[in-house]
Amino acid sequence: MSGNVLAAAARRSLQILRWQVACVAALAAVAAALSDARAGWSVLVGGGVGLIWTVYMAGTLYRHSLDHGVRMSALTFMAGWLIKVALTVALLVVALRSGRFEPLALLAGLFAALLAYWAQLTFGGRAERRKGV
Repeated sequence: MSGNVLAAAARRSLQILRWQVACVAALAAVAAALSDARAGWSVLVGGGVGLIWTVYMAGTLYRHSLDHGVRMSALTFMAGWLIKVALTVALLVVALRSGRFEPLALLAGLFAALLAYWAQLTFGGRAERRKGV
């Protein structure tokens, strides 16, 4: 195992991303089964907006892990966070204004992605520590 903390964080971000994709896909399937295909697609789009955060952070962490964070600063972290938030808001506005998606299902998909992120971040490490990973 590498001593590169940023590479480990990038790998952890990819684990979180897999968990998010599974949760959003499951919710989309339930929404499609209980309502209609439009609700399922709306959940997928909202979840996709939520996944952008994790994809962006994994990419940023991986990029900075190549030089062990030499050029990373608090300003870099803050700029990344602002980019994530701006991108999320912009994508939500575009999706909601398009009229193609059910607003509540769209927001439910976003909520599911964010909930899966925080649940995996909070509880996912415990299972790994128990396994000795």
